[in-house]
Amino acid sequence: MFPQIRWRIAISYLILVTVVMAGLASYLSRPGCLGDAGCVRQGVSVTAVILLIMAAAIAFPVAARTTRPVRHLTSVIRRITEGEWEARVLPQTRDEMGELILAFNDMIDALRQQHLALLEENGQFDTVLNYMADGVLITDTAGRVRLINPAASKLFSLSEKSALQRTFAEAVRHHQLIDLWQACQQSGEEVTAAVEMGRVFLQVIITPFKEGWAEGYLVILQDLTTMRHLQTVRRDFISNVSHELRTPLASLRVIIETLQENAYDDPETAVHFLDRAAGEIDVLTQMVQELLELSRIESGQVPLRLKATAVADLLLVPMDRLKHQAERANLHLILDLPAALPLVLADPTRIHQVVSNLLHNAIKFTPDGGKITLKANVETEKNEVVVTIQDSGIGIAKEELERIFERFYKSDRARTRSLGGTGLGLAISRHVVQAHNGRIWVKSKEHKGSSFYFTLPISS
Repeated sequence: MFPQIRWRIAISYLILVTVVMAGLASYLSRPGCLGDAGCVRQGVSVTAVILLIMAAAIAFPVAARTTRPVRHLTSVIRRITEGEWEARVLPQTRDEMGELILAFNDMIDALRQQHLALLEENGQFDTVLNYMADGVLITDTAGRVRLINPAASKLFSLSEKSALQRTFAEAVRHHQLIDLWQACQQSGEEVTAAVEMGRVFLQVIITPFKEGWAEGYLVILQDLTTMRHLQTVRRDFISNVSHELRTPLASLRVIIETLQENAYDDPETAVHFLDRAAGEIDVLTQMVQELLELSRIESGQVPLRLKATAVADLLLVPMDRLKHQAERANLHLILDLPAALPLVLADPTRIHQVVSNLLHNAIKFTPDGGKITLKANVETEKNEVVVTIQDSGIGIAKEELERIFERFYKSDRARTRSLGGTGLGLAISRHVVQAHNGRIWVKSKEHKGSSFYFTLPISS
């Protein structure tokens, strides 16, 4: 090991010994010295002292020259340990120590590249974990949580720090999840199941893993609440459409069968049944049109033609259109608008549709002699105008208020004026208002009337 350094030290001492021994031999070769014991002792003693002094004089510089790079190397290693990856040692000799320093620098460069690659990979891993919608937990074989991402922390209302101090059972606090983890632990195989936690519907996948020294369980929690809700909505939609179509189709079948049997021989009866058939066809046509309209609005295929519009213009057109229907029902239509209302940013045609739907419902559900008031007021803080359609009708039950804007939802038909409806008008109105960046809601009490509100942004 270190042959160049070893030879450098050996040669120095060899020269020293040769010079000292030559001096001793010269001293002893003087006439009469070899036969004098005192002279010999004196010569050997002086030689020994000189040898010790010269050895020390050589040893200290050699030791300093040899250990200086080692001390420097030690200092640099400590700096690198503390994270100062740019620290390096410059070789000052071409011996083994210089080669060692060069090899050390190459090693640090390689380690730094590996460290940067690991940091990049770890950063990507952290980014995926932090931003993925699925919850992820990793536990060891004893069940202690070793990793949890923000989605899982939010799901279980835990901070990462508190979760890492708990077991899986303490972290999730849900018996089905605990049973699944224990089943995976016992079987040693992946376990998949659907779990319902309150209003959240999860698909849980627990997978055992063993990678080198790492061993544990990977728990993935996929939130399928929205997908399940969409499946429910789709199922309800098909059920509602089927139900709504069944009634007019059944009526048409009865009318046709009656006409086929004998009604066509009686002109008055035939005309009556044909009028009923035409009415049922109108209901079907209206339903199809409104379904297509709702589908186009929800898919964003109906562009809004927004422009600054007076609120009065948005309310007067629907009122004129439904004025005769209200008069036939002996209802009073009242328009109550404050002066100097600001212009709103709206598509007049679409807002006419919203007001017509709300006004038509008010007429249907308000008894004879009642009144319907259309009014508006400014919400300065929110930079919007609130339009209100208020009636003195039969009102809406409390349990129905949350569902009133759902597709095909209808209140008790027995309480209406037998004016048919598809149950799509309020759903269409909601989507139109939301497309205007507005809000729509209702306040009502049974037998005390209803008030429907929607907002439109003020035109700047």
